[in-house]
Amino acid sequence: MTNSPLKEEFIHFLWRTKKLPIDGYITTDGKVLEILDFGIYNVDAGPDFFNGKIKIDGTIWAGNIEMHVFSSDWQKHKHQHDSAYDNVVLHVVYEDDKPVLNTDNVPIPTLALKGKIPKIYLDNYLNLVQSQQKIPCESIIHKVSEEKINFWKFTLAVERLSNKSSFVNDILTSTGQDWEETLYVMIARYFGSKVNTEPFERLARSLPLQIVQKNKDKRQTLDALYFGQAGMLMANYTDEYFETLKSEYQYQQKKYNLQPIDPVAWKFSKLRPMNFPTVRIAQFAGLMYRVSFLFSQIKEADNAAEIKKILTSDISEYWKTHYRFGLVSTDKTKNTGSNFIDLLMINAIAPVLFLYGKVNDDETYIDKAISIMEYLPAEKNNIITLWNELNIKAKNAFDSQALIQLKTAYCDQQRCLSCKIGNEIMSGK
Repeated sequence: MTNSPLKEEFIHFLWRTKKLPIDGYITTDGKVLEILDFGIYNVDAGPDFFNGKIKIDGTIWAGNIEMHVFSSDWQKHKHQHDSAYDNVVLHVVYEDDKPVLNTDNVPIPTLALKGKIPKIYLDNYLNLVQSQQKIPCESIIHKVSEEKINFWKFTLAVERLSNKSSFVNDILTSTGQDWEETLYVMIARYFGSKVNTEPFERLARSLPLQIVQKNKDKRQTLDALYFGQAGMLMANYTDEYFETLKSEYQYQQKKYNLQPIDPVAWKFSKLRPMNFPTVRIAQFAGLMYRVSFLFSQIKEADNAAEIKKILTSDISEYWKTHYRFGLVSTDKTKNTGSNFIDLLMINAIAPVLFLYGKVNDDETYIDKAISIMEYLPAEKNNIITLWNELNIKAKNAFDSQALIQLKTAYCDQQRCLSCKIGNEIMSGK
């Protein structure tokens, strides 16, 4: 078997989009073949197309259709031992390099497409999959209409929200279907930004919301609980605030039988001081001090602007002149900024509301999640810059999330044939 730049998905694309003629074919053993029904594309396990219908030398056969780049892939995938493939009436391949049999040792009629694929589709496909550009179609994407790109962006943004909500669902399951606790963990994760998401999640899980609610009217106690559970009160500093928190935490630790996380988990390197985990923990404690029943408040909020106000938090006086314990810095307000809250809303609030709508079959909250994204400004990062250079703009966060999904889930994976833009280009439109 030789190598081929073609992938099986290309044959799937040609077949499901009916880019091939229905007759004029000869099977590999010399029989006249006519395609009467291409079948139904199967995205799950089993044969690639169900309920196909073909005619071979005048005899009509109904059943499933399987596809591979090479016919020998049949054995490679062990279909010869799988009875689920016994109803395959046609094996469609790019190149026939080996006869194949089902579990009863009956030969499977085979159609080889090499030399029969219209040149426009083959050339377009190879140009995409062999592209060395960051966006495989970047040299020709301008040929696709803005209307079609915008339609695809909406689908992508919802797809990304849905993917994020799957992660939220895992957290929801782990909290015993507690929506307040779930949002609490999600918000904590994204207070950690990219580098400290995992330790922030562990921090929230180590300090259940129930304990936080019991102490929420005592700011210093909350600071002690969060910094203590973060493992940041184990050191010794000649610092009155530190000593006060340490003493308070020791009391609360015994009271609730708490176990702190390993402080080694926290990353400070290459972060701007405003993003130090110490500052973010102080801000998170401030939010939990200020707001009770966060999920309920956000669920009932009238609009995104109101949610943004809910998520605003201040910081204890100590942290206005410190970035880390024991190290004095210039006096600076370190409240959660607007851009940071935007990211919380994109990554935590919208996915939780989206999932809540799905679980409860309530479109109100799905629409609310989308409206939040449409209200927020487009994100600024390398991916969005790349699309801007191709004159594909993001007018809000809903758009920017769509373009991030397009780049990471399609372009980077060379899933051009699963992309509406790729399909347009493939079709020569």
